[in-house]
Amino acid sequence: MRAGKENLNNDMKIIGSIFAYPYFLFPNVEIDEEGLANKVWGYICPPLEFGLLSPIDSPLINPLSEKAQSLSELGCSRILVCMGKKDDIIPLEIGVRFVEGVKESGWEGEVVYLEVDGGHSFQMYQPEYYEAKRMMKCYANFIHR
Repeated sequence: MRAGKENLNNDMKIIGSIFAYPYFLFPNVEIDEEGLANKVWGYICPPLEFGLLSPIDSPLINPLSEKAQSLSELGCSRILVCMGKKDDIIPLEIGVRFVEGVKESGWEGEVVYLEVDGGHSFQMYQPEYYEAKRMMKCYANFIHR
């Protein structure tokens, strides 16, 4: 987000961003209250810090919150969002809602959404699995365009 508002060194530009299993939390998305994602964020951002009613209201974890900068100001022209259908840490709906939020924001860039049939970061442990190869090919194509 800051890259959309601030100049980078040597007038560098960020062309694209890859959001692989993005660690966002949104209200009304079913998430394991005792799960890793929720617990970790609760320690990082206690609710009363920043005057929030809930840690999920923080724009640091919820780019769709009222306190967050508009997604229309993303500092790149392309994004790729990858989510795992079997991810037990970040629910699939997080990626879907983020993509919808980006599109609804009026951002004029290109959005690529990829769902893979795997769990959180499965490609690290199963690089020969078909879905891992498909995901890496999608990443490579996105980067090399």
